[in-house]
Amino acid sequence: MPFCTSCGAKVAADKKFCVQCGAPMEQNTAPSVPISSDSPEVPVNLPSPFGTLPAKPKKLRTSLIIGGIVIVLVIIAVIFFVGMPMLKANQKFSDGFVPSKTPVITHTVVQTTLPTPQLTTVITETTTQPVVIVRDDRLEEEYEQIYALNQTFAFGQKVNFANELTRPPLYIKFNLTPTKISRIRLVSIGTKSEHYENTTDISPYAWFEVKVLDAGSGAVIDQQGFGNDYSDITKQNFMVRQKGNYRIEMSGNDVIADIQMLIGK
Repeated sequence: MPFCTSCGAKVAADKKFCVQCGAPMEQNTAPSVPISSDSPEVPVNLPSPFGTLPAKPKKLRTSLIIGGIVIVLVIIAVIFFVGMPMLKANQKFSDGFVPSKTPVITHTVVQTTLPTPQLTTVITETTTQPVVIVRDDRLEEEYEQIYALNQTFAFGQKVNFANELTRPPLYIKFNLTPTKISRIRLVSIGTKSEHYENTTDISPYAWFEVKVLDAGSGAVIDQQGFGNDYSDITKQNFMVRQKGNYRIEMSGNDVIADIQMLIGK
């Protein structure tokens, strides 16, 4: 006898509807098999659009999940303990940090512009040179000439003369002829007589200096000169009146110097 698929009540084979719930009965071609209470329960697998999938054991799935979590934790630990120090080291290198174990030699190139060398001639003379006749006849009776020089000075050229003064005073005279420069200059500007004319002026680079220095300490005892911080007088003289060991330094540019040094008789 068939059973109602809706409520499970027994229905006669010739009935089209269930006498209990009224549900329509399906006509089964296969003979119905009565199920006794002693028969084992058979699970019914409903058809699946993906086919019949075998069920995995619960314990296996739990083990796989736990293993996956452990692997993920291990990867995170490796990144934290190994990757982070490497990242920090790379950051230090990028910031210019150099480990102390690796010596680094750096070379600094400094470009220095040197000044243009100037011609400097230093001549040291002593009192052993021949005595020259004094040019000024009025000084012959009171002074003896110990040094005379007439030469052109250029580019700061220096000449030195040493003397141990035992008969003061030391009388120093110099007469200068500065180099002159010719120029064309516009005069009477803005008038009817405006015109150009040739002019000759003293070179603005002309200068001369005489220094009397203590031969031992190098201290300046006296000094005179022309141009720069000195006057524009080209003929000068001065005296050193104390005994001592002196070095007289003469230097200049764009001048012809006529120099005399005398001591008292």
